[in-house]
Amino acid sequence: MSDFSDDIPVVTPYAPRVEKTPAAVREALDEDLRAEYAAEWAAALDQAKESFDLVPAFDMLERWWPVAQVCVQSGGRQAVEQGTRDALAGVPGIPFDLDWDD
Repeated sequence: MSDFSDDIPVVTPYAPRVEKTPAAVREALDEDLRAEYAAEWAAALDQAKESFDLVPAFDMLERWWPVAQVCVQSGGRQAVEQGTRDALAGVPGIPFDLDWDD
């Protein structure tokens, strides 16, 4: 099962903090991401109903929580999108996995 401890350090003390709850994450997301989040949440809950296992819902929340953290920072999402474009174009930068949503 996923660990929902809230002792994950904040990148900067000035970064807004989003609670790690389904409602808080949804509220923090940019409007254009909310539908995708809601669809994934519904699918995870449907799976949980069938399997009696909440791990897919917890895992889904873990994937979306960092996105919400970025969305609440001024210019955060644009910076991440620019970093992705730079990485795809071969511009050196901080290495990260473009397939983070697997």
